Amino acid sequence: MRLANALLLDGLCSLRAADGSGEVLADIDIVDGVIERVSPAGSTPSVGERDDLEGATVIPGLWDEHTHMGQWARHRTRPSVLAAASAEEAAAIAGTAARAHGARSGADGDPLVLVGMRDALWPTPPTRALLDAATGAVPTLVVSSDVHCSWPNSAMLTRLGPTLDDTLLREDAAFDTLQAIEGMLDTDALDLLVVDALAAAAERGVVGVVDLDFDDAVGAWLRPARATPTRIEVGVYQQDLELAEQRGLRTGDPIAGTARMGRLKVITDGSLGTRTAWTAHPYVGATGGGTGVRNVDDADLDRLLARAGGLGLAAAVHAIGDAAVSAAIDAFERAASAGRRTADDRIEHAQLVAEADIPRIARLGLTASVQPEHALDDRELTESLWADRSGNAFRIRSLLEAGVPVVLGSDAPVTPLDPWRAIATAVTRTRGDEEPWQREEAITIEQAIAASARTRIAAGEPADLVVLGAPLPDGDDPHVVAAALRSIAVERTLVGGEAVFDASGSRSDAAAG
Repeated sequence: MRLANALLLDGLCSLRAADGSGEVLADIDIVDGVIERVSPAGSTPSVGERDDLEGATVIPGLWDEHTHMGQWARHRTRPSVLAAASAEEAAAIAGTAARAHGARSGADGDPLVLVGMRDALWPTPPTRALLDAATGAVPTLVVSSDVHCSWPNSAMLTRLGPTLDDTLLREDAAFDTLQAIEGMLDTDALDLLVVDALAAAAERGVVGVVDLDFDDAVGAWLRPARATPTRIEVGVYQQDLELAEQRGLRTGDPIAGTARMGRLKVITDGSLGTRTAWTAHPYVGATGGGTGVRNVDDADLDRLLARAGGLGLAAAVHAIGDAAVSAAIDAFERAASAGRRTADDRIEHAQLVAEADIPRIARLGLTASVQPEHALDDRELTESLWADRSGNAFRIRSLLEAGVPVVLGSDAPVTPLDPWRAIATAVTRTRGDEEPWQREEAITIEQAIAASARTRIAAGEPADLVVLGAPLPDGDDPHVVAAALRSIAVERTLVGGEAVFDASGSRSDAAAG
């Protein structure tokens, strides 16, 4: 197969004009799912099927390097309180949803889950009485946009049985409650939702995702109903390490179909929105201090890294606050001194990073897995709760310039599974009519796409490719560039040379399952 007359993105392929002046139109020859040759258009004879792209831009296939696929698939079907400006508005939305939900299933049916709570921005905190008055006997849980806390009504507490003195469930209690609810729901229906969510992602150029779902995601991807052409890398948490050992899967090993084993995920602190990210200095502003929550101490983190290394698993350590990032680096340094040699370890989020820690990350060869949309979602919170250190937040350019490999993701369901949102924010640091935030940390479009791709357009690389329906934007106006990137049209997405999305025929049969 030949993709002919393609314009290749500068910096992500090796083809240049003979005089070195820049890109030329190219032909991409694909054999058995692999790029066999990239050559100037028309310079070699066509063999087999030829597809004339008429100068359309082609980029490598995009990955979302941090998702929770089961949660994202459910999230797409759940009511949202994201637009609520107060606890009262959120409760009113929940009340409307509860009345509709109760009429369908009754108080003993599936619990009601809403998403998108951002209580840190509300003028007054939520109360259980407020939610009870709105939702009545329907078991209801309102989950924060960062998934690190949730707001249950009394009927939900009665249904699930957690003891709660405060209004909100936080960190492990929030995760456990959401897992318990997910366990009540039909897995066949969930698998269909996951496959549909990945087909929708293919429409945005996604060829692969890292799935970090909490509850035995490896087991979920062993189910035949999860069959998808999308490449999947599946994480495992400490509670499932025994299962991982029994299965004998090492990072990179095939699980089933297109799914492969990923990394051990360790959550060492919380989130900014829940005020539980672990920081070196107290929060300022409305919280009245505190340095967040440390979920895993040094001894446990050392033990987990050693265990993962023994099982052949790379590690992905969730660290949002600067103290958590420092502790993760310290642990990786100790592990390296003890002989750990597993490649491709990551720090997930790296949202607040002290200046002195950036070269340490580079020296260890750690990858920073960053979700740029969080920068804009948390902009107000960063400027109030971390006002004295906001310059250390979301330092993507600083990380790259120090030699730290950076990969981009969404953290779906925290933000939508759409890599163009991450790319647009990384490049422009703005959306809508907002002023760009810390524009000195912006990166180029080429850098952002490279951080969202695992392959290049070159001979020997997998034919994971995206054909765009419009040229990539150019210019100095960040608002114009951001809008163009966020809305850019994808004409075709190929995984291993096979179309998993084609705009001329909507979703391909393969992508639709």
